[in-house]
Amino acid sequence: MLEPNEWITHYGYLAVMVGPLIEGDGLAILAGVAARHGYLNFFLTILMTAIGAMISDQFLFFIGRRYGDPVLKKFHRHQHRIERARQLIQRYPSLWVIGTRFAYGFRTIGPIIIGTSGIPARRFVPLNIVGAFLWATIMVSIGYGVGEFVQRLFATQPHAGLWLAGIAATLLAIVAAIWFFRRRRHA
Repeated sequence: MLEPNEWITHYGYLAVMVGPLIEGDGLAILAGVAARHGYLNFFLTILMTAIGAMISDQFLFFIGRRYGDPVLKKFHRHQHRIERARQLIQRYPSLWVIGTRFAYGFRTIGPIIIGTSGIPARRFVPLNIVGAFLWATIMVSIGYGVGEFVQRLFATQPHAGLWLAGIAATLLAIVAAIWFFRRRRHA
């Protein structure tokens, strides 16, 4: 049976390639932490993460192109946001294609909306490549920096884990409370 560090070394690149299909940001950041600790190569991690993001968004773009509005109608509670996104895509198509992966809540649906917008695939593909590499570089670099910070913190502070767990629990409670009250207000 593989130890966790062996698992990361053996399957880490595959995970960061598949990750954008499921949950890209967190996995890309964790891959950056793994690169900081020497389990993965930093530049290869960025490359594999970007390839996964490109494939994911290309797939979603073609879903939008092929199935379009019927897929978007399933998001009936968010139709006003979808319409606003369409307006922004018409005004700033290049910026939207590159930036949609950074927009919270649009990571998955953004490329589908772009697919319905009429942007040709020959324009989407190069912008998707630029956006994927930009996103992968930023996310993996954040993880790399966080990995260095955590390593230094644990080296100098014996109870750092308890503090980090407390901070994480507090942040999680705040996010959960915001989600709960927003959901209640819209119900």
